[in-house]
Amino acid sequence: MRIRLLALALGVSVVAASCKDATRPDLNNPSVSDYSNITDLSQVQALAAGVLIGDRGTIGGEIERGEIIGRDAYNLPVAEPRFVTELLGPSIDPGGFNGTAGWPFGTIRLANIGIDGVAAAPTSVMTDEQKAATTGFLRTLKALSFLRAIEMRDTAGAPINVDVDPTGPLAPMACKGDVLAYTAALLDSAATDLAAGGSAFPFTLPPGFSGFDDPASFTTFNRGLAAKVQVYLAFRDYAPPGGSPGGPIDAAALSAAEADLNASFMDTTASSIAALDVGPQHSYSTASGDATNALFADPASTDFRTNPRVVTEADPGDARVARKVVKTSNISLAGVSSDWTFTIYPTPTTPTPILSNKELIFLKAEVEWGMGQLVPALALANHIRGVDGGLAPKVAVGAAAVLNQILYEKRYSLLWETGDRWFDSRMFGKLNGSNPPAGLGIENGNPPLWNMPIPQPEIDARGGDLTKQSCTVN
Repeated sequence: MRIRLLALALGVSVVAASCKDATRPDLNNPSVSDYSNITDLSQVQALAAGVLIGDRGTIGGEIERGEIIGRDAYNLPVAEPRFVTELLGPSIDPGGFNGTAGWPFGTIRLANIGIDGVAAAPTSVMTDEQKAATTGFLRTLKALSFLRAIEMRDTAGAPINVDVDPTGPLAPMACKGDVLAYTAALLDSAATDLAAGGSAFPFTLPPGFSGFDDPASFTTFNRGLAAKVQVYLAFRDYAPPGGSPGGPIDAAALSAAEADLNASFMDTTASSIAALDVGPQHSYSTASGDATNALFADPASTDFRTNPRVVTEADPGDARVARKVVKTSNISLAGVSSDWTFTIYPTPTTPTPILSNKELIFLKAEVEWGMGQLVPALALANHIRGVDGGLAPKVAVGAAAVLNQILYEKRYSLLWETGDRWFDSRMFGKLNGSNPPAGLGIENGNPPLWNMPIPQPEIDARGGDLTKQSCTVN
């Protein structure tokens, strides 16, 4: 089978913190023959593990680069200044390790191969329920990969019709709105599959999915992802590139997000930090052949550093700062320095959150805000402020002040756990040189980048032509 996206050569096992430039040959792409002819459930187990490994290899890089561009983190290795000069600079080399990161089409290809293979599996190997459950799982992880691709590239777009004809021309580039709409539909299709999937998966999920490891409970994760996609759709035109915030908000998408949140594992009454942290996580181990958390590092020596603004811009007494960062030796590189670092991943096997209850609550607050329901929106933010930050409720009057408070709480509760501060600042028109809460501020002489570039292998495969197909959704 011809690889329809040359960017698939990046494979599914690139570690999050790698600073090696991508090579062009096909390194780790799954073979069609591995999963197109399923004769044993052990293949299904390997397939499920493979797509999870693919996302696990992407999430660390998304957190790292999202938090650096979002002004909450640095990576300061003496031998590699591009973590500063590119991610805090005016542009990113599309052919370098930063420019080719977060393009998860190897995982998408594996999911596509698996979906076709499961559909063709004989009934003597897989029952109809097992096929439905597995397909729902694969489609959900495939949708998560598309979500990650568009979070990092935004208006640069991404191809979506990558599973139609593997021998034909490259799938056309699609606009941001179309990628989001496709992802939403894919998640809805996956939810339908999961509903027909019986009471158990025909494979075992890793420990990080405890509580989300059968079709019914996994559907609540699926609906949480769907809510996130719908929130992005709702605010897609609110702050266009080069424009001012205050543009149209898609009311239908807000309503869809609200319905999806109600069907998710969101618990707005969570009264402990542990309850806020509930959600699927990527697991790690030191076993041979497995991987450790690439964001783990010894605070005394790590190059991962907290931007000092995390400390100086926090409200006095915010327990999240005391819990998540620690003072250490100073490191300077390419014009920036820090003597703070993170304590969020204290061991090599500390899991990484994929989607948490607190993130869902923040999405609910953003939905309420978009609907003009400022009082409940602020109440949700203040609830997390009290439980997670140990702070008294904040008074905020007016839409701008309430949004700023939501984003403040989200910044500190999701610190070094997601790239959401960058994504949200872009979505709400705060990617500018103004200091918080109006914007993210100047760093190293530059305003924040809008998006990551399309990787050079993708550009080369298209002869340099990245023209998008006609947009149906902006």
